[in-house]
Amino acid sequence: DDSRADEGMEDAGNGFIWSDEDLTEYFPAIAQMPLGTANDFGHTLGWGHKYPGAHAIGARRAVAAERALHEWISAVISPASRVVNFDLWGFMPLPGQEQCDFKVCELGGEQGWNPKTKINGNSHLVMKEAALPVPLFACLYFSAGMGAYLLSRFQINRRKSPLSNKLEYGRQIAGILTESVPSQLHPGLHGVSISCGSTPYFPPRSSEGNDGRRYREVGFLNVNWQAGMAHGADRAPVLGRVCSSREPAKFNDAKVDMFRLKVASAFRNGTSYQTDKKEGPMTLTYAGGEGKGLFFQWDGEARFAFSPSGGPFNINLRKILNIPVVLGHEFDARVTGDPDNGAKLEFAFSGETDAERKAARLRILRCVRGELNAELNASREEIVAAGFLCQEQ
Repeated sequence: DDSRADEGMEDAGNGFIWSDEDLTEYFPAIAQMPLGTANDFGHTLGWGHKYPGAHAIGARRAVAAERALHEWISAVISPASRVVNFDLWGFMPLPGQEQCDFKVCELGGEQGWNPKTKINGNSHLVMKEAALPVPLFACLYFSAGMGAYLLSRFQINRRKSPLSNKLEYGRQIAGILTESVPSQLHPGLHGVSISCGSTPYFPPRSSEGNDGRRYREVGFLNVNWQAGMAHGADRAPVLGRVCSSREPAKFNDAKVDMFRLKVASAFRNGTSYQTDKKEGPMTLTYAGGEGKGLFFQWDGEARFAFSPSGGPFNINLRKILNIPVVLGHEFDARVTGDPDNGAKLEFAFSGETDAERKAARLRILRCVRGELNAELNASREEIVAAGFLCQEQ
């Protein structure tokens, strides 16, 4: 049955293809088991920050862990467990374009305090070809700037225990703050501009000549946890933050909860971000010039983005899917807000028009087939041609 071949859903051999109606009515609700030690998706939906049984201690630890696992599975399949909608955002080409206009690679270099290489007295970052996954689904959060650069440096120096990893993060933060800015980057977020929908968002007061170089990071939350530590609430003056209840970042309101951070933000607000609810899509434009690029991260994956031509490029994210998810017994509405968004509970491709919904479907299918790898992941030759050093594989 090749009746839907033009939508990228040709018959693969078994004669069965899910229709849009089948997906809407029968697509199963999702619950994620946290297998690591800091799972923001599981934490947000109430299934735990760590794997079931992680807190079991004593001689009967194995028995307690097994009991916790059985209880976790029983809760997931229980008809009494609540099912709600969840927004899934995605990296998409700009409207009217077939492909994204940027390439990605990863930070290379040696393990240690500083991954940079000295050439003629100047410090340079060394890149390498990116591994999978390619940027498509943004389930949790997105940001560009210092946090993504930090994560890239940490990935080179990942340790075996959670405590050692936290200490490594501290070491890399100290390095970034005390070292000179490498020649492949601009200070702060110079060259970065962001619009949400059709409204400019960053830099703030850009019409007055405000520049992004004083900011260290900009991005959005979809869930209200980042790295198990940070969360956000609507922007308010100091008195309002202390004396009023503010709307948290919500995972199914079809909006991005934008934030922008300076170095001093952590001292003023701690791990609580001041956020601004904005309509999508969120489009980041980088105009840094030849030999420059930008670190960005999504859901804990960090990459370095650049334009092969040296011209401006755009990182565009919009809602591409609505999926049903199961809430666990640890779900806390104080952190996420009321999860009932009043919409029909369903699996659905998202977009304001049929063309946008079709584009989301085709983009996902292209990713499944591996076709986005060549579009987004830069080859060694492309990295070198853009003026960057490339690590030998």
